Amino acid sequence: MIPILRLNDPGQRQRVEQLLADLCVSARDAILETGRRAEQVKTVRQIMADVAGRGDAALVDSARKFDDPDFSADRLRITPAEMAAAAARLPAEQLQALRRSISQVRQYQSHILPPQPAPLRRGGSEFGLRFTPLDSVGLLVPGGKAAYPSSVIMLAVPAQVAGVKRIAVCSPSSKFGQSDIVLAAYHELGLTDVFRAGGAAAVAALALGTQTVMAVDKLLGPGNIYVQLAKQIVAGCVGIDGFLGPSEILTLADDSARADFVAADLLAQAEHDPGSCFLLTDSEKLAGEVLAQIQSQYAALKRQAAIAKALVEQSAIIVGASMDELIPLANRFAAEHVSLQTRSNDTVLARLTSAGAVFIGPWSPVAAGDYIAGPSHCLPTNTTARFASGVSVYDFLKRSSIERYDAAGLAADAPAIITLAQAEHLDAHAASITIRKPNSAK
Repeated sequence: MIPILRLNDPGQRQRVEQLLADLCVSARDAILETGRRAEQVKTVRQIMADVAGRGDAALVDSARKFDDPDFSADRLRITPAEMAAAAARLPAEQLQALRRSISQVRQYQSHILPPQPAPLRRGGSEFGLRFTPLDSVGLLVPGGKAAYPSSVIMLAVPAQVAGVKRIAVCSPSSKFGQSDIVLAAYHELGLTDVFRAGGAAAVAALALGTQTVMAVDKLLGPGNIYVQLAKQIVAGCVGIDGFLGPSEILTLADDSARADFVAADLLAQAEHDPGSCFLLTDSEKLAGEVLAQIQSQYAALKRQAAIAKALVEQSAIIVGASMDELIPLANRFAAEHVSLQTRSNDTVLARLTSAGAVFIGPWSPVAAGDYIAGPSHCLPTNTTARFASGVSVYDFLKRSSIERYDAAGLAADAPAIITLAQAEHLDAHAASITIRKPNSAK
């Protein structure tokens, strides 16, 4: 079961440091191609090269190998009729829940859509910023171990709000990837470029194109290590959202927290396969109560094998002397989900600088953000919230600076431009300014 580690014990503190290091190991080993990652990277490159060379035929072979031995090329594209039929078969309460999720995610993403900023005017010059949507994006929806209609919504709705012209989606041809509720989500969102393809092969198809799948400008979405390695390989050829790892939660709690709520939230992330969970608390009493609640609640859950593995290998209850000690540690963990369960949540929030998404108070479970709240649940993991943010409408927009001078404005800046250009020994840069003397205007 999940260990309790105390920061005042040097050996247990070292274990905490090792847990932190382990969170980063996937991305680091992928870059260095060390350990298991070397063989995995080799496999991914072979799959992607095959797709680059054979296109649809390679996608079909990959689907037959990993998902459906009877897969055929005529099933690569999911038709609108198939989506509509799945939606018609869906129980009413599931369809209603899908629509509520879509509506509230659209409402939130529209609310945060950045306005066009007013230009900065300075003498005879004007400087601004323009947002334009990406032309095309590819969304990766996992389906190897569970059905994830929520991921369809959390990726597609921000793209639609941004105004992306072409949205392509790939999900494996497994029973989960092609379940009625996933196909119904495509239908409710009005998506048309949807393909049965998964893993590294799907990444290659979306990045490079095949006879059926058109290449896109950016790839986003979760997936297993092979998907993430493939995204890392094509980064630069196309944009990516990041190198995403197992789902994780970190809860900061004091003795005012409800142990049953805290335990339930930790278990919810542990049931991801893989997943990890951490409780940071300054209360020995709460640590013991949460451990007891985890043991009690675990007995009634279905995904016990995944939960047990996560709790033993990738999770911990960490006890520190005070929030002054624990908050900096939380910032180092930079977790995907951070839950604040203290009597001074706003004070803690002000000092929390690295988190993918923050859930404040006992009535804000992470599961609400997973499905219905509005912000996307596609978030940075493996401590990357130190420098990365969750998917939102911003990820589907490009920023272009706008610079406009008149003759007087350029004349005011010309001496400094010429001086700096000459200091860099770029005489053509300087000449492009001197040629525009006021008396040269026509």
